[in-house]
Amino acid sequence: MDPILRKNFSYLFLLQNINYIIPLLLLPYLTRVLGADNFGKIAFAQAFVAYFLILTEFGFSNSATQEIVRVRHDKDALSKVFWSTTYAKLLLATISFVIFAILLLAIPKLGQMYLLLLVAFLAIPSSVLFPLWLFQGLEKMSWITWLNGIPKILVLIFTFLLVREKSDFTLALLIQVVGTFISSLACVILIAKQKTISFCLPYRETIKSAIAGSWHFFAGGVATNIYTTTNTVVLGFISGDAVVGIFSASERIVRALIALFSSMYQVTFPRINAYYHESKEQALIFAGKVLKVTAITTFLIGIALLVAAPLIVKILFGVPQYNETIVIMRLSSFLPFFAICNGVLAVNLLFTFGLKRYVTRIVGAGGLFSILLIVPAVLLFEARGVAVVATLTEVLISILLLYVLKKNKISIKI
Repeated sequence: MDPILRKNFSYLFLLQNINYIIPLLLLPYLTRVLGADNFGKIAFAQAFVAYFLILTEFGFSNSATQEIVRVRHDKDALSKVFWSTTYAKLLLATISFVIFAILLLAIPKLGQMYLLLLVAFLAIPSSVLFPLWLFQGLEKMSWITWLNGIPKILVLIFTFLLVREKSDFTLALLIQVVGTFISSLACVILIAKQKTISFCLPYRETIKSAIAGSWHFFAGGVATNIYTTTNTVVLGFISGDAVVGIFSASERIVRALIALFSSMYQVTFPRINAYYHESKEQALIFAGKVLKVTAITTFLIGIALLVAAPLIVKILFGVPQYNETIVIMRLSSFLPFFAICNGVLAVNLLFTFGLKRYVTRIVGAGGLFSILLIVPAVLLFEARGVAVVATLTEVLISILLLYVLKKNKISIKI
């Protein structure tokens, strides 16, 4: 791994650590102070708002990164990509708020927790302002890592100081979203001070083009959301907040691991794109190395979760209310292995080799598979059913991705 790539991987890995390790540090405190029911309310609100985050992001973290890589040595072109993407996200955020407000008024369960959901929705403006894709494409992850890290540490401190009772669950979520917003605002100030881009008002056509160019990434994100956060939403509607809290205690750990190791294919994505334009063989060799490292690492983590689940739950949650979390964690133990390997195959290979349409279809098939199973699984087995369906969905996606690679004669060099 060359020095620039190693540096950017280290910073992105650190960024993912900050984003997920700090919430994990809060997890034992919040689950104890708030209880499973109120902790479940927060998890449900975040899962519901995740739909609108997907709509606002619209896959720009991949498509805009590709564009930034292509034009990063041309400040004018770079500025056009930046503003087209930002205005597109602002437009989609506005649409998201309209849909969100309608659902809030139309669905009684959502109306009953409107304040918590409104607080959760504050994550959307942060998403509009947070240009991770710009820094990834420029391969300058050090800037954004520090600006993101300091507010997250403040979130940790203020949560311990201010969240003291079960009724403080709305305040707990507010502290988190305010911390994220501060990070986003700091990134905007950095871009302005560094004069990384210059201001230009994008044309309607360029905004449309940015959205159209990201469609396949967005469709994949929607389908992924169906078999991830939808599971929490369905569980909340059918089984209630306490069951969501028990399930989320395990899922937060598993999803944190997935997000943490997703930096492997996120940070290597721009480099594989660059290799691809020089030599397809070189791109395949590099992708094979990435896949090998991620597969071995996440498989060992899966074994660790399977064996150490009782100890992890005892240390983090302690109270008997979360004993069921042990079973859920064991059922989900190899979810990181399949999810991260799928990310490498889809993003680093199929996207790079111009096969986006297959990713959309495959993830869509996974979403459909999950939809068909999730309601009966929750009705019969509650949180355990959700864990099994999530893992089976990733297994199905792995099989389909490998089939498409073989069909298109893309041989990974491991």
